Amino acid sequence: MNDCERLVRDFCALEGLSDPESIARGAPLDVAGITCSITLSRHDEANALVLYCEFGAVPAGREKAIFEELLVQNFVGAPEGGVMFGFSPVAKNVICIQHLRANDITPQRLVDILNHLAEKAGEWRRTFFLKPVEGRGLREPLGVSSSARAVLGAARGPSSIKGGG
Repeated sequence: MNDCERLVRDFCALEGLSDPESIARGAPLDVAGITCSITLSRHDEANALVLYCEFGAVPAGREKAIFEELLVQNFVGAPEGGVMFGFSPVAKNVICIQHLRANDITPQRLVDILNHLAEKAGEWRRTFFLKPVEGRGLREPLGVSSSARAVLGAARGPSSIKGGG
């Protein structure tokens, strides 16, 4: 058993999930109402994981500002934390993608990261990572100071992960 398989197995045991093989192949996880998944990296299945978190749909008419902000977040956050934003052509939703080395984290840290990603997805669904424009109710890009590095924050309380399969 390699590091990734062991981490996913221990994560599933910690969370009471019954099918580690399915989870490692991307079976959906419900994390506080947000769909997430874990897959083994296709570039290094033994040592690296990829987390996916569905952030949601981009509202019509706001695409330019929102996609520009996500590109800024990619530029600022990806080099340090392995966090990137993308667009799922299947679900038509923005997704957050995080690359992790299995030997760098514990099962509890994986739980914490998934919970934090779900919190950020909830924030994104409310704000789209844009700040309010004075007096208009619209939002403008937050800029560099609110980078995607926040996605890598500390533990956030009890877990609420439920497995699909």
